Order: sequence, then structure tokens, then C-alpha cells
Amino acid sequence: MLLGLLALLPDVQAEELAAGISRDKIEINSRFTGTDVAIFGSVEPAIGEVVLGDRSRDIIVVVRSDRLSRAVVRRKAPVGPVWVNTDMLAFDNVPEFYFVASSRPLAEIAEPAVLQQFQLGVQQVDTGPGFGGGHKAGEFREAFLASRLAQQLYSQHEGAVTFMSPTLFRTTLALPPNVPAGNLKVSVYAFKDGRITSSNAMTLFIDKTGIERALSDFSVREPLLYGLSAILVAVVSGLVAAALFRDRT
Repeated sequence: MLLGLLALLPDVQAEELAAGISRDKIEINSRFTGTDVAIFGSVEPAIGEVVLGDRSRDIIVVVRSDRLSRAVVRRKAPVGPVWVNTDMLAFDNVPEFYFVASSRPLAEIAEPAVLQQFQLGVQQVDTGPGFGGGHKAGEFREAFLASRLAQQLYSQHEGAVTFMSPTLFRTTLALPPNVPAGNLKVSVYAFKDGRITSSNAMTLFIDKTGIERALSDFSVREPLLYGLSAILVAVVSGLVAAALFRDRT
């Protein structure tokens, strides 16, 4: 009877990781210039564990879009007097947005195999094998990552997770003006001795409003008509510009 009652009791020894975000929905329009979102939480070690130093665990925070897209990287080379595309490689199913912050350098928190398994770090983002590019696929991958970093769509911030007490932590997610719409999955991992001891996950929704949302919805519902409309607008704009230039001359 006693064993049966003990089996029904909760595991009070388990570590608990609680996390939250300051905002769970961001609305973007033509005037959006970016914003910051605070990510915070606490990690309570198992009962009876002695916390040494200024923190109970190492923390890694990853924010990535659940929408995957196709990215094409092209190489230009001079052919006579002009530069043309001479080679390319396409990466399928890459995240449109990726952010990682950690309490210490990633290499000091976990082994490379663990970082790769959970895609912790920009260099660990799974881009797949890619199509094209020949034996220089590694160069194209580095060019892809460099481009995303320059656009602030990918970023890595080692040491940016700070502890306010041995158990309370926070970091700041800086969303750039070009952040893609859709769901961003916020994952928080607690590490000890190179292994994950607990984790938590939340969702941050990025929503377009106004004319941006109307155009986005239209492009999804009627892609052919949207493409033709874009071409028509470009042609009309070119004709108007040519006419104005001709009148001035």
C-alpha cells in the first residue's frame, strides 16, 4: 500500500525551468523599424542540490522561424567586360530567421556533437546538402550564412544571457526591420556538465498589418495574378518615368 501511494506522488526532485517573453505578438507595417523582446526565466535545481558560484546552470536561448524557405547563392565572375553568374547552389528548407544567445561561449557549454544535434549556433544551422555548386558546397554555405548575418536575419550572441541571481536569467531578442512574418519558436535550454538538464519552449507571432498584410494575402491566394500585377506596375512605372524624362529634355 505504501509503495503504491509513493508511486502517485510527484517527482519533487526534478529540476524545473520556467521561461517567458515580454511580448507574444509583434505587428509589423511599413513604419516598422525593429523592436526588442525580453526573454527571461528561472531554473530551479533539484531539491537538495547545492548551487555553487553565481549561477545554477548554463542557458542557451534559440529563436528560429518555423517557416522554412529556399535560398539560392550565386557566384559571379568576369566574362569579358561584364560580370555574370557562373555557378550557383540552392539550399532547401532553411529557417528564415535564427537567433541564439548563451550565458557563456557555446564551445564551453557543450560538445560539438550536442551543439550540432540541437542546432545551437549559426554554424550548426542545418542547410541540407544543397543542389549544385559542385565540390565547393562549403564555400556556398559560408556565403549563405554571411549573407544572413549581414541582413541581421541570423545572429549569435555568446555571453548575452545574464543571471540576475543564481537562478534568474534574461536576454534580449533584437528583431530587425526585415524580420519575416510568421511564428518564431523560442526554445530555452539549461545545461550542466555538457548535457541538457531541462528545456522550455514558447511561440512569438509576427503578424503583418495594413497594406502589407493585404498584399501578402493576395500573393498567397492568387500568385499568378499577383506576379502579373507586379509586372504591370513595373512597366507602367517605367513608361511614366520615361515620359517625364523626355518632357524635361
